[in-house]
Amino acid sequence: MNEQFSEIQRMLIDMLTSVTSSAIEFLPKLVGAGFVLLLGWLFARLVRAILVRSIQVSLDGLLERSGLLEALERASISAQPSAIVGTVVYWLLLIGVVMGAAEILGLTAVSAAITRIFGYIPSVLSAALILAAGVFLARFIGNVVTSGATAANISYARGLGAVAQTSIVVMVVVVTLEQLGVDTQILITVITVTVAAITAGMGLAFALGARDIVTSILAGHYLRQTLPEGEPVEVDGRRGVVEQIGPIATTFRDGTERWTVPNRRLMEEVVRH
Repeated sequence: MNEQFSEIQRMLIDMLTSVTSSAIEFLPKLVGAGFVLLLGWLFARLVRAILVRSIQVSLDGLLERSGLLEALERASISAQPSAIVGTVVYWLLLIGVVMGAAEILGLTAVSAAITRIFGYIPSVLSAALILAAGVFLARFIGNVVTSGATAANISYARGLGAVAQTSIVVMVVVVTLEQLGVDTQILITVITVTVAAITAGMGLAFALGARDIVTSILAGHYLRQTLPEGEPVEVDGRRGVVEQIGPIATTFRDGTERWTVPNRRLMEEVVRH
């Protein structure tokens, strides 16, 4: 009985000794890791503060002029772009510090996982740059199309600009997803089917009755070049002045009365000046 008790006592002593030795051996690593975390955290905060102050005026102003700041506000993101960049850099540094602390503690699995995350970051940054540049380009092209259509006296100039801008944004989103390694084949198929359906619908609408409307729209484009507003004319025996040439019909004014005539009729009939 005494021998069994002595054996149990020796086992307990050996276990406590092993635990104590491991704790004593691990304690310097734990202190070192904590010290690295503390210094790394302070360094990351310092870098964030310096970076935000350095780029606040230039970056925020650039994004405001490009329209990206307005897009962020529409997405309910109230933080300034410089603060967002500073926060991203802060967390990247902090992740690197955590990886260093994990190496000190011998946590190779944690370190390997963080390394894989860091390996994916370049793709994320590239995708973000592509998206930002694409949105800027889309806005620029949309403005160019709108300005050109406005100069050509096309009343639906803003609609054309919006279509151009949206088309470019869709293409940029597809490229961004491909940069992130996402299979975009399904998305491309959906976009293709959607565009084909819209095109087929427009063709069907034209065939079923939109022909007169389209004819009036095209006629309105030519009327704006040949029939200036305020020009006195006579249409169907009624005299008046051109008040406005709309997308589908032209409005005339005779004293206090106004009447409209479809643009296609003005192209088909004789209008006396």
